[in-house]
Parts: sequence; C-alpha cells; structure tokens
Amino acid sequence: RYKLADDRKHSLGAGLIINKILNENNIDINSIYYGSNGKPYVDKIFFNAAHSGNFAFGVSSDKEIGCDVEIIKKPRLDVAKRFFTENEYNYIIHSENTSNAFYKLWTIKESYIKQSGKGLRTPLNSFEININKDTITVLENNKEKNCYITHFEFKNHSFAICSMEEPPLEIEFNYL
Repeated sequence: RYKLADDRKHSLGAGLIINKILNENNIDINSIYYGSNGKPYVDKIFFNAAHSGNFAFGVSSDKEIGCDVEIIKKPRLDVAKRFFTENEYNYIIHSENTSNAFYKLWTIKESYIKQSGKGLRTPLNSFEININKDTITVLENNKEKNCYITHFEFKNHSFAICSMEEPPLEIEFNYL
C-alpha cells in the first residue's frame, strides 16, 4: 500500500522484525489478536515495531511495551510548542542540542502512547516526560506512571522503549 520504495522497505523491515519475534517465541502469525485500539498482541507476548531512516526497530515482552525510532534532524519547535507540555518545550529550548532534546522527547512520548495501546488518540500534551540526569519519568494527571523508559542514540537516530517491567540491561542489534 506504500507508494514510495523507501516506505515499502521500512514496512518490510518492521514486518521481518515482528516475524522474528513470533518465531523466537514459537508463535504462529494466525495467533495474533488486536486490542480495542488495534494494537497487536499474542497470549502472554506483547510486541511493537517502528521504523525511520535506515532502521527498523522492534521489542517484545510479557507485559505491555512500546518503541519508537526517529532520525535526528532539525527540531520541530513549532510542533513542540503546540503539542508538548510547557515544561517539555522549555527542556528542549534550554538544551545544548535542541535537535537531540526534541527527538529524545518525541521518541519517548511515542513509545509511551504505543505501550498504552491508545496511540495518537492520546493527546501528546496530556502527559509529561520529565528528564533528569539519571532518570526519565512519565507524569499523567500529576501522578508518576508505573513504567520504565529506555532511551539511546545510535548513528544519528533516537530510539526509545517504554515498558511495564525493568528495562533491558543490554540492547542487541540484529542486522537482517
């Protein structure tokens, strides 16, 4: 359904990752269920995939999980001003590197709404990402959410994982 060749490649890459997750867990593709908002899952295995630039990225867990990846480029301060909270916007404009700060917040926010299964039905300013030196927390209705955030940058891309269990100690890269 994608018209551009790059979009077809990215979609194929994400599909290969999902197939790898299903194969590693001995799950038949016909066993996939879809939640009320369309998020796929299989009994006791939750998974998510994302793609951007040169990367397709996937995660799996026995609890709800979400991920996102974006190419780090010029920050969209207009988007941040309109869709992020005031504190998040201030975090970006006061950062030494506004591009990295913008995409760090963007990927974390995307991974959080994908983990919840609600997707973009959740307004991006209805929750807040707080980034301190060693911790990243999610606040919703002024309460800290019980989730774990993993963020890293690799080859000019920003990656984020939001999980309901302790984050992985090690990230594994598989090249397909």
